This record gives sequence, C-alpha cells and structure tokens, in this order.
Amino acid sequence: MTERPALYLYRYFFAGEPAGEGRLEVRPKEEGVKATLTAEVSLPLPKTRQRWQTETDREGFSRYFAERVEAREARVFTVERLEEEGVVLVTQGKESLALPYLTPYHDPLSLLLALPKLELIPGEVARFPMPGGRAYVERLPDLEVEGRLRQHFRLRPGLTLVQLEEGLPVRIAQQVGDHVFEAALEGVEEVKRRRRWV
Repeated sequence: MTERPALYLYRYFFAGEPAGEGRLEVRPKEEGVKATLTAEVSLPLPKTRQRWQTETDREGFSRYFAERVEAREARVFTVERLEEEGVVLVTQGKESLALPYLTPYHDPLSLLLALPKLELIPGEVARFPMPGGRAYVERLPDLEVEGRLRQHFRLRPGLTLVQLEEGLPVRIAQQVGDHVFEAALEGVEEVKRRRRWV
C-alpha cells in the first residue's frame, strides 16, 4: 500500500447509517510490514471497540496477527508463526492450540494489504492458506466511480467486496445479517516519526 508509514482514516456505515470510524496505520519495515486497524463501531449493537494487528514477512504473509474486540466483555485472539518450532500457535483467551506450520499464510489484515500486489485479471480467482482454512480472492471487473477507475475484488469466506483506487482500499463492504457494513476511505495522513528518548 505504501513505502512510507501512513495512516488511513475510514468512516463506517451499517445499513446506510453512520456506524463509527477507524484508523489503519501501516508501517513498512525491513523485514515486512506492521499494520494496526483500530475501530469504534456503534452499529450493529452492542457498541464495540476493535483492534486488529498484523506483522508480515517480506512477501506479505502473516507472521503475527492479533484481534481484540471489546463490547460487554473483551475477547482476544492471536495467531503466531513459530517457524523454528514448525508450528502456528493459535490462542483465544486462555486456550492455545499448536497447528503444524506447512506453508506461508495470510490473516484477514495481511490479505487486505496484499490485494494491490495481486496480478489477477477479471474473472481469475486466487486461493490463499489461512490458519484453519483458506481464503479466495476473485478479481471482478473494474468499476468507474466519479471518473476514476477502481479495481474490484470479492473475498470469501465472508463475501467481502473491496474496491482499490491507486492501490488503496477506498471502499470495503460486507454482508452482516440482512444489512451491509461498509468502510469508506475519508483521508490519508503521513505518520510522524516517533521520538526516541535516550
């Protein structure tokens, strides 16, 4: 998405109504990318605070993924690739499960970051391993929105639609029950360097 640290600001909508806002911070590193998506979502109820974090390798595959959802109670889910041990450690709350590490895989956030690099033509489908399953990315025909061309993708499972404009996810839509949850890009900011105190 970017060669320099950047902050992407999103507005959320549920069934066409304002439903919150989110911030996706992407920091390229020598060994890959670190990205954090934080969201305050008011619809559908209950109101939640959510945080997803991914750390990728140079090829964009997940090395570490964490998801935290705070509503009436907090839930934490992590997936960590431990190559030296040959396992993928999946943790939810106090429960952990070690799966054999067979091949590089994506998490939901690393897959979103990988979309601009995919060389798919409309109609083609790519399959990506994920812990406990797989994800499919289908390239749909390009869209023209306000005179600008957008790449269009369908991600499964979950039936998520993603529109990219100049490599940036500008619109994401997912079916939630009988309604659609949408994220629309509102702005991009350069992330300021963090000062290090010695």
